[in-house]
Order: sequence, then structure tokens, then C-alpha cells
Amino acid sequence: MSEELTIRPMLEAILEGQRHIVFQLTELRTAYDALSAKVDQIATKQDDLAAKQDDLAARQERLELRMAELGREVRDGLYDTNRAIEVFNKRVLDFEVWLRKIDERLHDEILIRTR
Repeated sequence: MSEELTIRPMLEAILEGQRHIVFQLTELRTAYDALSAKVDQIATKQDDLAAKQDDLAARQERLELRMAELGREVRDGLYDTNRAIEVFNKRVLDFEVWLRKIDERLHDEILIRTR
């Protein structure tokens, strides 16, 4: 019986130790599950951010292409406008030359008539 008296407290201590280990393992498992959930949330956020970044990169590329198109349109428009101005200036110059000739003829005619 004395052997039973010494074994029983040891078994109870071992059982209590096992219960304590199981409790700690349960807490550890809960913490691990919470951590896994956080990691999954972070991964989802990273995926969302990567998708947004890809979308922004695509938009930036479209904007750059549109800016290049607008640059070409402006350059072409300026070229066309400059050509039209050159044509207009030539016509005005021709008109001025024509008016000068008329003015000179009138001046000569007035000189001739006033003599």
C-alpha cells in the first residue's frame, strides 16, 4: 500500500503536467490559427495592391500613348497653321505689291497732271 501511496501523487503530478501541456498546446494552436488568418489577410491585401498597381501601370501606359498622340496632333496642327499663315502672308505681300504699283501709277499720274 505504501508503494501505491507514493505512485499515486506521481501519477497525479504527471497527469497535471500533461493537462498543463495540452492547455499550452491549445493556446499555441489558437495563436497559430490567428497568425495564419492574419497572414492570409496580408496576402489578400498584397494581391489587391498588386492588382491596383497593375491597373495603374496600364492606365499610365495609356496616358503616355495618348500624350504622344496629342503631341503629334499639336505638331501637325502647328505645321498646318504655319503653312496657312505662310500662304496668307504671301497673298498679303502680293496684294501689297499690287497696291504699291497702283500707288506709284497714281502718283506718277498725279505728277504728270499737275505739271
